[in-house]
Amino acid sequence: MQPIRLFCFPHAGGGMAAFRPWVGVLGPEIEVVPVPLPGREARIGEPAHTRMEALAEQVTRELAPSLDRPHAFFGHSMGAGLAWEVARRTGPLGVIASARRGPNLPTRRRRLSELSDEQFLAELGRLGGTPREVLDNPELVELLLPTLRADFTLSESFTAPEGRRLHCPVVAMVGEDDHEVDRDELAAWERSTTGAFRGHRFPGGHFYLAEANPDVLSVVRAEVLRFAELASLSR
Repeated sequence: MQPIRLFCFPHAGGGMAAFRPWVGVLGPEIEVVPVPLPGREARIGEPAHTRMEALAEQVTRELAPSLDRPHAFFGHSMGAGLAWEVARRTGPLGVIASARRGPNLPTRRRRLSELSDEQFLAELGRLGGTPREVLDNPELVELLLPTLRADFTLSESFTAPEGRRLHCPVVAMVGEDDHEVDRDELAAWERSTTGAFRGHRFPGGHFYLAEANPDVLSVVRAEVLRFAELASLSR
């Protein structure tokens, strides 16, 4: 049997590098595929999107040739919203949404994208998703700031209309000390699908995924294989 492709979508300001430690770790049954987005890494010359729907449309077109075998989506923070939107257009085996409120909920915090550069960069340092060596390098900050701002604008402005749902299993995951997502916001993912729902909590904050935590990877692997099992039972 061909491996299930697990397409992985990064957090705001993140890229494929966030998921490279996962490649080859989830066993022969699952092929981890980090998704390249405009405005970072090899695509640094392309403008990043500021609207979720536009980015989801582009990503869906770009992924289409690779959706020729069973596949699932994993997204972290901004990437969870993107994974859900791309899933609406493609019909994967299932979606794993990490460290984000349910897609039908508006953000409850002040919008970081509206802060001054100094305040914005300070908040990025607090969140911990941007390496300190990047934030301490003025040239890198100047290069990456437009993408970072665009990502936060996209992520903070996205709220799906109530009643819009997937029809596949959804799994929601979060760090126990994540101040960006509370229990009700995590549970709201259940309303995002007509399919099965499960939730998982792990030690850590918003970036509990750091260093490819083996407990996290074990759950990801089990849930993706469960997606495939549920799909086979429904045939």
